[in-house]
Amino acid sequence: MRQRITAAVISHERADRALRCLAALSAQTVAPDEILVVDSGSRDGTPERLRAARPDVRVIALPANDGPGAARNRALAEATGELVLMIDDDIYPDPDCLEQLLRAKEAQPAEILVPRILLEPERHIVQCEGGAPHVMGTLVLTNGFTPLSEIHSDAARYQNATPSGVLLVERDPVRAAGGFDESYFFYLEDLEMSLRARILGLRILSVPRAVVRHDRGTGTALAFRGEGPYPRERAYLLMRNRLRTIATHFAGRTLLGLAPALLLYEFATLLFALARGWGGAWLDAWRWMFLHRHEIVRKRRSIQERRRVPDRELLVGGPLPAAPGLLGSRTHKALFDLLGAFLSGWWGLVRPVV
Repeated sequence: MRQRITAAVISHERADRALRCLAALSAQTVAPDEILVVDSGSRDGTPERLRAARPDVRVIALPANDGPGAARNRALAEATGELVLMIDDDIYPDPDCLEQLLRAKEAQPAEILVPRILLEPERHIVQCEGGAPHVMGTLVLTNGFTPLSEIHSDAARYQNATPSGVLLVERDPVRAAGGFDESYFFYLEDLEMSLRARILGLRILSVPRAVVRHDRGTGTALAFRGEGPYPRERAYLLMRNRLRTIATHFAGRTLLGLAPALLLYEFATLLFALARGWGGAWLDAWRWMFLHRHEIVRKRRSIQERRRVPDRELLVGGPLPAAPGLLGSRTHKALFDLLGAFLSGWWGLVRPVV
């Protein structure tokens, strides 16, 4: 007898997309035993529209938008299923997605499973198939923004990090590992959760045969689609959350070995921030780190005392990840690539001893 499954849609002011996501969940070849929606403080009537259109779905309306991590934690707390499919309202699973995830889980046990995410409407482009934590504290996407025709394997494989737009998780182990850190609010909350899960010994499995489609649309106020101004608040959150992830999750030996590389990267980040007019955001990120230093030490101690997997098995070097369209000029791209090559080479030197 299979485990009970809860599907939980994470919604915020996108009723039309949430209804499309719910329709896709209802069309699964393996039906969820329960479907619920966790709405993050919508003020446009989204919860009411969903209740009217889908009376079979339990809608939990949170009083405020405290970020996707808070909504996902609430979904884990409310779910009656041992397995929880958490999915953003702008992601639509193919009919056999859940079935493929369950098949893969039976063959290769894991506590967290992720499907192949295709872009919508650019269905020939893979957004990602899981990911990896970069040594500079950012998230590298597996096959990120790669044409489907260039990917020649659909075999499931274990990963060391993942975006969290859609995850099938074992409820109790993920909650025992701490769920999502709600203080991140937005950006890199997925890297933080998945890296912490891996440090504590949980497994993440990428399942390319399970397919979902991500309707990028216009996104939120913090979104960046490769064109137009890059939101300052997004830059601040990324810089802040990167710093705190490094500070809490990297082992002492790793921090010591990577110190020159991390300092160089931070200097480059400051120069780039100043050039883009984000000097204040960079300073705010470091100010936040200072003001919350005691909390950081407490979280670091909790994670490191329970560590089961060393950093050398989790972190990767290679090209530095950057949002498409963020680096405008060829000169910036060349310097960025040169920096990435140096940092990757440094990681290759220190990795055997961390």
